[in-house]
Amino acid sequence: MTIRGFAGLAGGDLAAGRSDAVRKDLGRIVAAADKMHRLLDDLLELSRIGRVVHPPEDVPLAALVREALELLKGGIEARGVAVEVAPDLPLVKADRRRLLEVLQNLLENAVKFSAAERPKIEVGWRQDGLERVYFVRDNGRGIEPRFLERVFGLFEKLDPGGEGTGVGLALVRRIVEAHGGRVWAESEGLGRGATFCFTLPRGSSDSGVRPPSDPALRRDLEPSSRPSAVGSQP
Repeated sequence: MTIRGFAGLAGGDLAAGRSDAVRKDLGRIVAAADKMHRLLDDLLELSRIGRVVHPPEDVPLAALVREALELLKGGIEARGVAVEVAPDLPLVKADRRRLLEVLQNLLENAVKFSAAERPKIEVGWRQDGLERVYFVRDNGRGIEPRFLERVFGLFEKLDPGGEGTGVGLALVRRIVEAHGGRVWAESEGLGRGATFCFTLPRGSSDSGVRPPSDPALRRDLEPSSRPSAVGSQP
């Protein structure tokens, strides 16, 4: 129902003297307005990609993953998600702020769709020939093959009734492509989890030599533990 519809309900309840119902109607109006505000913010952000560019810099991917996980700490704790982060995430050349948006959107999506029982997320990378592929993997509901490309469309949502504006994955694609990379989803089907992958062109700081692994960057976040800025294990 639209804000106009909720306002109509509130007017009817007010005329009938149903004060409790009016309070509920007002709550729905506020929630609908907040959702519209988030949608407009997301669309504005999407329109800026490619026009507002921050200078690329050397970015330690592990540190950026920690920052993204910290921003999502509440949702991770609430769902009891275990997160595993590869200890050897490399240095990349990228727009740091935009890459943080990519990671935050992919991680938030993984938290939302990870399994109901023993939810788990993995963040890592693999070498595919000369290309490095970075990924966020969940153990949740999975994606039917016919939707693997469609999920990156504007306003496309795996769960139409769920939270979110349907802009997040479109934003991820726009940012990655603005960097000269590509993004895609992998899944063996429903109930088999999903992996969201992206690539970035190799910059001057990415020579192919991996930085020393830091054991402190890898932790298993079980439901009973507190997520720090980085967790460890769509």
